[in-house]
Amino acid sequence: MKQTSRWDTRGLIADALAMEGLSVEENRAIFFDWAFGLAEPESAAEAARDLLTLHRTEQNADHAMIGLLEEAANGAASRQGRTGRRRRLEG
Repeated sequence: MKQTSRWDTRGLIADALAMEGLSVEENRAIFFDWAFGLAEPESAAEAARDLLTLHRTEQNADHAMIGLLEEAANGAASRQGRTGRRRRLEG
């Protein structure tokens, strides 16, 4: 039985971790589908930390989804700030 949490009610993260042979790009697409579907997007880092606690094992530590969750848990998206044209205009 797949483990889900309040943060992954559709089971996207659990499914991705259970599938073999997914590319990094496929994992990234699933991750963003999950992230955009969060009811509380401001809680993405907390959600990622909870999902890591639930799903990370020694056997899947090098899985691309675990890496994406680790980046989200550490607030990578919020630290990057604005990019592209808006950043150049403000800089």
